[in-house]
Amino acid sequence: MKYLQEERLTRGTYHKENESTLRVLSLGAGVQSSTLLLMMLDGKVKPADIAIFSDTGNEPPEVYEHLKFLESISTIPIHKVSFGHITQDIKDDRFNGYIKIPFHIRHKNGKMGMGMRQCTKDYKIVPIHQEIRNVLKRERLRYTTIEIVMGISKDEETRMAYPEKEWGVHCYPLVFNNITRDDCIEYWENRYNQKPPRSSCIVCPYRKDSDWKIMKEEKPKQFEEAVEFDYYIRDKSMEGLKSYISWHGLPLDKVNFDAPQDEKVYEEECEGYCGF
Repeated sequence: MKYLQEERLTRGTYHKENESTLRVLSLGAGVQSSTLLLMMLDGKVKPADIAIFSDTGNEPPEVYEHLKFLESISTIPIHKVSFGHITQDIKDDRFNGYIKIPFHIRHKNGKMGMGMRQCTKDYKIVPIHQEIRNVLKRERLRYTTIEIVMGISKDEETRMAYPEKEWGVHCYPLVFNNITRDDCIEYWENRYNQKPPRSSCIVCPYRKDSDWKIMKEEKPKQFEEAVEFDYYIRDKSMEGLKSYISWHGLPLDKVNFDAPQDEKVYEEECEGYCGF
C-alpha cells in the first residue's frame, strides 16, 4: 500500500528509511493528532504500532471524552501515561518552588517576561520516551530507530524540530502534504460530523484572548478553575515578581478579552509532543 510521504527529521546516522524498531503516534487527542490517527485507520498514513497519550492532568473534560471515543474506534493500541498532575504538583511544591509552566511574569520594574517552558518536556516528552522503553523492554534506546509521528500541520511547520535523541525520527505527514489545521477539521467532520476538541491545558498561558472569552462564556467551570489557579501562582511568586496566566499581566478575571489582541501572543495545541 502506498502511504502519504512524510517530512522526516533525524540526528541519527544509522537509521534505515523503512525499517523502524517502533513507530509511535504522539496522540494529544486534539485536532491534528486525532486526524492523523483517523488517516492511519483509513490507510492514508503509514500506521503506527502504538499511539501514546501523555496526560498532564489538566486537560479539558472534552479532551478526555474525545480520547474515549478514539479508543472505541482505533485498532491501534492507545497507551495512556502520566508524569503527574501539572497544577496539583505546583500546589504540592513537588519541585521545591520551581514552576514548570511558562507563566507571564511582571518584574519589580513593571516589565513583562515569561518563565521557562519545562512542562512540555516533563509532562509530555519524557513520559512518552519512558513508555517506548517499557514497550520495548529496554532501559536504553541506543541503536534503535523510533519513528514518532506528530500532529503538526502545514500552518504550524515552524514548530517542527529535530529529535533530541539520536534514536528518534520525527515524522510530519501533515506538513509534507500541505495539510492545514482547517483541512484536518474538514477531514474529521466529513467522517463524524463533529470537530475534535483543542488539546491544551486549562491553565495554559499561550491562549489567545478570544479563546479565554469562549472559555469564560461557554465553559465557566473551567474558567473558574483557571482564575483560582491564577491567583494561587501569584501568592507563590518570588519576591519582586508576580506571575500571571494572562499575557496582560493582570488577574485573569480582570482582563478585558474584547481588547485588541497582541499578535505576538498565540495559542498552541499541545498535541502530545511539541517537537522539543
